[in-house]
Amino acid sequence: MLKNTYKYVSLIIITIIVSVAFTGSHSVQSVDDLAYAIALGIDIAEDDNLEVTFQFNIPSANGESGSGESAPSVIDSVKANSIDSAINLMNAYVSKEINLSHCKVIVISQELAQKGIAKEIYSLMNKVQIRPDSHLVITTSTAKKYIESVAPSLENLVAKFYEVLPTSGDYTGYTINAELGEFFNQLLCETCEATATLGNIVQKKEEENTSAEDSSSGGTEGQSNESVSAKNGIENLGVAVFKDDKFVGSLGTEETLAHLLLRNELKNCNISVTDPEDSTKKIDLYLTSNHTARINVSIVNGTPYIKIKIIANTRISSIEDITKDVSDERISKIEEASADYLKELLSNYCYKTSKEYHSDIAGFGRYALKDFKTNTEFEEYDWLSHYQDAFFEISTEVNIKSGFLLTGT
Repeated sequence: MLKNTYKYVSLIIITIIVSVAFTGSHSVQSVDDLAYAIALGIDIAEDDNLEVTFQFNIPSANGESGSGESAPSVIDSVKANSIDSAINLMNAYVSKEINLSHCKVIVISQELAQKGIAKEIYSLMNKVQIRPDSHLVITTSTAKKYIESVAPSLENLVAKFYEVLPTSGDYTGYTINAELGEFFNQLLCETCEATATLGNIVQKKEEENTSAEDSSSGGTEGQSNESVSAKNGIENLGVAVFKDDKFVGSLGTEETLAHLLLRNELKNCNISVTDPEDSTKKIDLYLTSNHTARINVSIVNGTPYIKIKIIANTRISSIEDITKDVSDERISKIEEASADYLKELLSNYCYKTSKEYHSDIAGFGRYALKDFKTNTEFEEYDWLSHYQDAFFEISTEVNIKSGFLLTGT
């Protein structure tokens, strides 16, 4: 009898302890009580304040979007003296508590980036909810206008569009996948400078005879003469270049290709070179990821001397005349023309980043570490201030692995 009483008392005590331990779970917020921001835009406002734009996805009533139309979203902005203050003000405005754990992209205006964005980056990185793999875009327009212009035609969910957009650089070579966490690390790096994706707004053509240059509002130097004509929307082409935490310039699509080559981040892309036997024609080559940039940095009389060698493998994608009898000599001429094309790209990139922007975004500094005995010695040399004095020796080699299109087989 006493034994059974002891058993019942023990069971009651355990029940009470478990109940008390999990009492807090009743206060956990429901998903329906939160507003998930999928994009965050930051602009400069008057009096050096910030204008912060939030984009929220609105789930469809039936949870599906089978109509083919994009799921609606809400875009709200608030002006405040900091990002934290902006979030608090927005929390007071919307009916739900803002949650940033699903934020896919951080958009910062070029105007603000030119003044320096270290404070904003540190603030974002200090937030547990924001993931370090959130995409970072510097837009030539305002961040608010950039977000408002997003109109995906092949995705129903804007969040999904933001998620897959950075991956286009894997098969085009026209942009980079810049993440918030990587940008933060680059700000602290002593061997490289920071970069971000360059975003533009695509303007809808009003007339059929509008020139190609008018289709984009944010052209950059080094940009190819190709352009997009589409509904109002956005495009991510090129690289935003930083010196310390300040935006100092941009790279066009061809220069972006050189950047990816030097950082061994290029997977696959197409390039067009002039036909060595007919300057009025172009040959398209498919550049594969089977390459490695061989880089050696030496300090000669206190000045960086950078040797670069690129060996690239390609396939011929298209050529105007496929009936011509192809000889080894013709293939060799195409390989030589392609090598000259890549060498010019790399040379323009290197001298632009060093002499014009004074910014080692390729990270050549890590190859210079071997010339210094200690980390203190490297720090005293101050690589990032010496990069502007660098000299370059560049060599390229292109191997055409298949010319099947030339023979028509």
